[in-house]
Amino acid sequence: MTDRGQLAKTVRIKLPAEIQAAAEPSESPKPKAADLAHGAIRAKLSQAEYTLYQEFLESIYDAVLITDWQGQILDGNARSAEFFRYAPAELCSLAIGELVYSFDKTVLQQICDNLDREQFTLIEEAYCRRKDESLFPAEIATHKLLGAEKHLCFFIRDITMRKQNEELLRQTRDRLAQAERFEMAESIAGHIAHDFNNLLTPLVAYPDFIRAKLPADSPAHADLEAIAKAAQQMAAINQQLTALSQRAYEEPTVLNINAVLELVAKLLAQTMASKGIKLELALAQDLGNLKGSQQQLLRALNNLCQNAIEAMTTGGTLSLKTENVHPQTPHKGHELILPGDYIKVTVADTGHGIPPEIRDQIFDPFFTTRKAEGRRGAGLGLSIVQSIVKEHQGFIDLKSTAELGAAFSLYFPICREEPQPAAPEKNHTGTETILIVDDDQLQIEVMTRLLQKLGYTVQSAHSAKEALQLFTAYKQTSRFPHLVILDMILGDGTDGAQTYQELKAINPRQKALLISAYAESPRVALAQSLGAGAYLRKPVTLAKLGKAVRHELERT
Repeated sequence: MTDRGQLAKTVRIKLPAEIQAAAEPSESPKPKAADLAHGAIRAKLSQAEYTLYQEFLESIYDAVLITDWQGQILDGNARSAEFFRYAPAELCSLAIGELVYSFDKTVLQQICDNLDREQFTLIEEAYCRRKDESLFPAEIATHKLLGAEKHLCFFIRDITMRKQNEELLRQTRDRLAQAERFEMAESIAGHIAHDFNNLLTPLVAYPDFIRAKLPADSPAHADLEAIAKAAQQMAAINQQLTALSQRAYEEPTVLNINAVLELVAKLLAQTMASKGIKLELALAQDLGNLKGSQQQLLRALNNLCQNAIEAMTTGGTLSLKTENVHPQTPHKGHELILPGDYIKVTVADTGHGIPPEIRDQIFDPFFTTRKAEGRRGAGLGLSIVQSIVKEHQGFIDLKSTAELGAAFSLYFPICREEPQPAAPEKNHTGTETILIVDDDQLQIEVMTRLLQKLGYTVQSAHSAKEALQLFTAYKQTSRFPHLVILDMILGDGTDGAQTYQELKAINPRQKALLISAYAESPRVALAQSLGAGAYLRKPVTLAKLGKAVRHELERT
């Protein structure tokens, strides 16, 4: 028996790119098998032979066409009429080249030559033409029928579903690859942000200490102000890295995003004026509220506006628009937007637009076109925008036309809650005792000075083991610290959640604040489920620390 797998020859038909787009699955009524009792073959067979031949054809799931050696169709099965939508008699008046796109005499000759050498031919991807001129993708295998005359047998399989599945698999792989790149970027960004935040702590905190020791007319105040501004800018850059690694570091509140957009417009007003850019605000007065982080949303919208401004190198218009939208069916934009009630925020520009070939890459971490344009940029802006939108259970749509600009639309679920009024500012000083648990001596020194400036008595431990030893000693006198400020990542292999659990085993009523240079993690949630209070991200300022400490001490 011949091994068909080893003797198969593959023929590839060269197809223009637009042919695939023209192919689409469709349905048509199935003809009766008896309707295909046409052609020259039947006349040459006895009734018994024809019955056997017919049963053979109709047992095959694929479309089968029988042709002579010149490609003229002589017969076929019911599936062939179904596939091509021709009446049986019409099929028998056609040549195979009229049904298979780009099937010419050269291809037919190669098939015949292969069959003469007992080698069947496989056309892995062809496009077949129906009577209505629509196309469908097909895989075609050929063989020959032996008898008094030589005939060709074409087995035609509709592979529309296979190609759809392959495309779905390709898209899934692309999304997985993007997710893996994003996960790696998150990990790198998180580690960088951790070290950077620790180093920023004294730069943020010490200028206030030094100012207090200087005469009011000292020229060093200007130098300290420059240091403080540089530290704030460095902290802002580091927040980009932190936002990329994990975003959930601020308690969500109910807010109206119109106020955030107005703040962004105010912050960018001078930049836009210097570049000859006009601002158009179209903010819906009846806009619904959303629940989220004002700080994160400000960062996302500021990033989009900065990109828009950079895209308008010779002036233009920046448009900021908000509206309530209620899509009833899924909408396919840059990504699939599900039905629901949304606040839609659109940031549009009249710049150079985004080329189609990079639209799927612009949200990748560290992807940037600025190097090619001679400008600086880390490529974090849009990946952070996407992260923040996802954190708020939202969606992104993008529309762009070359030389006519781009429009990013953000969809956020509407929140039916009302914003809570801001609480009156309180005095954040106190006289209680606070224990700092941190493995970094510099952090302990800075935190100690900040807390002492607020009036607190401060003790410290450099590890979980040292903290537990102190608590064992405290137990003898029942004089535990009023509050523990606990670093979430300790150098002795323990974390804040585990340490807090062990401290509470000694003093079940112990209060604690959590602090780290890393973004918030599931371990923070675990510690808070055990009774720990707020989470602070380094570097901390005097005001931020004082407010959090006072709030936790007064929490019942």
